[in-house]
This record gives sequence, C-alpha cells and structure tokens, in this order.
Amino acid sequence: MDRRRKAHRSPVDGHSATARPVRAGTPWSGTTQAAPHAAEPRTAVEEGCLAARITDLVDAGTDRVAVLQLAEDVLMSPDCAADAECTWAGLLALICADNLVAAAEHCDRLDRRSQEVGSGRHGGVARLARARIDMLSGRPADAARTLTSLLGQEAAGPVASLVGPWLVEALVQSGDVDRAREALRGIDPPGPGAGGALGRAHALAARAAVHLAAGRFNHAVDDYRSCGRVLGSAGVHNPAVIPWRATAALGAVAVRRFDLAAVLAEEDLAAARRWGAPRAVGRALRALALARRDSRSVALLGEAAELFDLARATDEVMRTLFDLGLLHAERGDVPACRGALEVVGELARVHDNGLWRDRTAAALARLAPRAEPVQLTEQELRTARLAVTGYTNRQIAETMNVQQRTVEFHLSSTYRKLGISGRRELPESLGTVVCRPVPPPRRPSAPASRGARPTADRTNAGR
Repeated sequence: MDRRRKAHRSPVDGHSATARPVRAGTPWSGTTQAAPHAAEPRTAVEEGCLAARITDLVDAGTDRVAVLQLAEDVLMSPDCAADAECTWAGLLALICADNLVAAAEHCDRLDRRSQEVGSGRHGGVARLARARIDMLSGRPADAARTLTSLLGQEAAGPVASLVGPWLVEALVQSGDVDRAREALRGIDPPGPGAGGALGRAHALAARAAVHLAAGRFNHAVDDYRSCGRVLGSAGVHNPAVIPWRATAALGAVAVRRFDLAAVLAEEDLAAARRWGAPRAVGRALRALALARRDSRSVALLGEAAELFDLARATDEVMRTLFDLGLLHAERGDVPACRGALEVVGELARVHDNGLWRDRTAAALARLAPRAEPVQLTEQELRTARLAVTGYTNRQIAETMNVQQRTVEFHLSSTYRKLGISGRRELPESLGTVVCRPVPPPRRPSAPASRGARPTADRTNAGR
C-alpha cells in the first residue's frame, strides 16, 4: 500500500473514489444516459481515513471487534458522514460484522439526513443497506421490492455495483427463480471489465445462486470457486463479504462430491472463526455438517442454528433446521424430523416467508404414513439420480440413449409420485423417501380360449 497517500476504495466495486468513472447505461438504471451524480466531486481520502482503514479490516477478516468500533466512528464522524461512500463503508462493516440492529438505526438516521439536505446519494445508500438487512433477517421479498425500486433510479457508487446481484439473490431466496434469471440478464457478464474485481465477484455469485436454485449444481460450484479466486486476487479473505466456500460446498454435496465439500467447508470454518461473526461461523458449520453426514452432523447443525439465531438470521435458522429435519429423517427418527420441520413452519408463518412455508408443508406431508411405499421404475430412478447430479434433460437423454421427451416424461412421473414441484426438491426427496425400483408393468397376456386346458396355463407360466 502506498504509505504516502491512499485513494479510498469502495468496499463494493474495488475502484478508487478519486478516479472512478461512472459508466453510462448501468444495469440497474435501464438507461443509456449518464447518472445525474456522476459529476459530483469525489474525495481523495488520506491513508489515515477511518473509512479506508475499515475497508481494509473488513477485507482481511481478522479483527471484527476493531471493525465494529471503527464503523461507529465512521458513521458518527461529520467528515465521513458528508461522503456517501464513507457512509457506505461504515454500514457495510456493521452488516458484515452481524450488527444489523445498529446498521438499521444508522439507516434511519441517514434517511432523515437525506431528506434534510436533499442528498439522493445518501438516501440510495440507506435503502440498499436496508434491503441487505431485510434479506439477512429472513425477509427476502421485502428486500427484492426495495432493490427493484432502485433499478428504476439513476445512481452511482455502491448502489450501482450491488443492486443487481443482490436483487438476484433476494429473488432466489424468495423462491422466484424465473424472475431471478431475468434479473441476471440485466447484470454485466462477469468478465474482466465488469465493474472491477469485486463487481465480477458479485456477478459470479449471483449467477451461481441461480444455477444452485435451478439444480445445476456443478455449474454453481464452478462459479462460486471462480468468485473465490477473484476475491482472493483482490485481497478479500472475509467469508462475510461473499460466503462462496460454504455455498459451493452445498452445491458439491448435492452432486455427492463430498470430499470437495468437506475441504471447502473446513477452509470456510477456519476463515469464519478468524472473523468471529456468528453468521459466518454458522454457515461454515452447516456446510461441514452436510458434507460429513456423520455422527457429529446433528450437533453441528444444532450449533449452527443457535449461531444464526444469535445473529438474527431467521432465514438461515429455517434453512438449517430444515436440513436438521431431513438428517433426522435419513436416520429414521421421524418424531425429531417432524419437530424440526414444525419449528421451521412456525417461523415461516410468523415472518410471512412463503417459500419455507410451502417447502415445510410438503416435507411434513411426505412424513405422513403412506398406504404403500413410493415406487419408482428403474428408468425413473436413474433419470432422477442423473438430474440430481446436475445433468440437463438433453445430457440425461444422451446418457440413457433415449429421446429428450422420454426424460421429461420420467421426471414428471417422478415428481408426481414424490409429491414435489420440480427438480430443486429432488435431492431432499430422494434422501428422505424410500424409493424402491420396480420393473415396468408387463404387457398382459392374451386371454386363454374357452377350450384351453388348465395344464396349458401352468405350462406357459413355467416357461
């Protein structure tokens, strides 16, 4: 780092605040006109600036206590408060450090300030931060509404870099994968020119989230690992910025790449413990529990749920308890499974989370006693297993040497028998429901003639 002078780098897009061009036609504005704030002067921040120091500390991910103190100093400093990007550095630090209550209070103060002085930039920063708080608190639909409203505004700085990727993530968490896929098209491709290193990292993470939600698990793993390489090259080692290892591990688990998943989860756990934020540690513990799937997994998931609760991460609590319920079901402990799922259902009801309410209801319905066990034909079971590993319908057809319409028929039949809505629910359904391969029904034999002897039937049956 230059010991004489340092231009303050935004923690969002990795550019210098003194020389960063504002690109026309930003993906959130839907316009080719330059943003109205593009000509506003940017402040060259000395190396000793609190915002610059806090950005470096957050990226390093090693001193959360110092970050929490510095964040308050930044947000209460009159000099820093006058600059929207310094304010953003303080808000993002509080969010990464899991102090969402303090971050929300500062957002309220920012709103009042922006109304008093007419600063649209400060108001945009406050709304972006509040959307992130909503999503991390288990209110992804609220976050998506706020971020969608930001799409229609011309803005610069951190809002420009994050609103698109975070909207994609919020839509995925809300269960609206189609809209997430559409929003992803509005983000610059994650290539070398996409808003700097951190801009590329967020674009890759958004694309990976869509892959994961659509059941393209291998693609998701590849994009998350690419995201990690970009972050590493930018000196960002904090898993609270983008939890790429923990999420990639979940994708690896879905395609049964357990060794890779365990390595990613263990590395993430080490980094999360260095940072010390409960949410980051909880994510790593959840990923490790699902990667190992051994006698310690139940305890690890329980600890992860407690840490998420401490961090007020309701969405993560629901996701972890849902996983815990499935793990109990795999071990044949139906009462424990039902208890965990009922807690998830109640949380989803209280927080009006339709995605988890529906998923929990479907999982509880699958626990109900069945007159007969679910039976899949050999072709249905093989098709379902290939789909779970991330194969597309076309790839499954080529592998099984059948037409693509046949694959679609087998998958539709499997979804109907398992009582699920699509490919995304296959991994958990195949893991919790006994699927017994049965041969296809045999073509009925021609009826015997009236004069046929009983001995002839016995002879034919023995052939």
